[in-house]
Amino acid sequence: MIRRHRPFGLAEAAVWALAVATIPVFIVATVRNPAQDQSASFMFFGIVMSLALVGALLMTRVPGNRIGAMLLTAGILLTVGVGLGTYATLGAQADPAWPGAALAGLVADSFYVYSIAIALIGIPLVFPDGHLPSFRFRWIAWCTVAAMAAVTTSALFYPGTAGASGLDNPFGNAALVPLLDALTSFANLSAIFGFGGAAAAMWVRFRRGDPIVREQTKWLLATAGVATIAFPVAFALGTGGLADGLFLIGFLALLALPLAIGVAVLRYRLYEIDRIVSRTIAYAIVSVILGTAFFGSVLLLSTTLSRFAQGETIAVAASTLCAFAAFQPILHRVRRDVDRRFNRASYDAGLTAAAFSTRLRDQVDIAAVAIDLDETVRGAVKPAALGLWIRGPGRDQSENVTGLREGRIS
Repeated sequence: MIRRHRPFGLAEAAVWALAVATIPVFIVATVRNPAQDQSASFMFFGIVMSLALVGALLMTRVPGNRIGAMLLTAGILLTVGVGLGTYATLGAQADPAWPGAALAGLVADSFYVYSIAIALIGIPLVFPDGHLPSFRFRWIAWCTVAAMAAVTTSALFYPGTAGASGLDNPFGNAALVPLLDALTSFANLSAIFGFGGAAAAMWVRFRRGDPIVREQTKWLLATAGVATIAFPVAFALGTGGLADGLFLIGFLALLALPLAIGVAVLRYRLYEIDRIVSRTIAYAIVSVILGTAFFGSVLLLSTTLSRFAQGETIAVAASTLCAFAAFQPILHRVRRDVDRRFNRASYDAGLTAAAFSTRLRDQVDIAAVAIDLDETVRGAVKPAALGLWIRGPGRDQSENVTGLREGRIS
């Protein structure tokens, strides 16, 4: 059960002030950094604000759940990392270089790693109640902490450039390179172990949890799964319009991840996830079908009408009209098939309601209709209690279906 949130007091005000304070820090750091791409900065700003504000909301609404503090911490670390990275970049360009610019670049990179570890390993480990699934999973948490310490140590003493600053690392020591390489290898293996453990924790909760926990898990998996698929494929493609589109989808999924976590933890419209997933898949399939058909028909008609003037224009217009005409039939068929697989409860409920409507056309006995309605509703939505209100001529009757079965209402 989710506890009622406490009255908004000094602690809650401090949390929200800390979250809101990340906004001007991030904006100033982004504007002042000449090396920062503005479109990427906009997306990154949305992710940071989503982490910080959702984290602050959860800390005030469910203070006993660690997820709110973890989200807020990840957002603040990202903001501080951007600020330190901007200081390192501008400080390296100054003559003489600003004091501590190289150290700021090193710390900024570490803060990015910490934020990723919190969001993609820490939160799945304790999702959705803020506690580990069992005592055995504590080793995954400690292994992740050890990996972060190894990454920080290796970056701090490895000779070469110091992060985003491009300056020489003042702490670099060539004699420690073999040890630092070993720490890096340990960090990589520990990270794999941490991601695997986080996935295992989600699987354990989904298998052992009640229906509410399973719906909460679906919210997290739906958004994280999109980013997990989009980013590797985009990196594999390299450059191009498709790769850019997949990167955009991945960033939007990261932007939606804290929002999905907030919905799951607060249980607001929790059971809408099946509908969201089925509709997303359906529209994606329809887009691929219509896009393929459109470009194929344009190519075919352009070849056929090449000897006519404006043959390509006619081909594009005809293909557009065909795609527009086929949109609704294809969408209806694909949506029905996808709902059968990914939104089975809604699909079965729709079939039950349609069957009841068909039977209702030929039924005139009120008792039989009420009994049929009772069976239909219980089979479709399984309510805890069911009552029937009937308005007769000159009177109101409020009876349950049992009375109708016994013949007390005619």
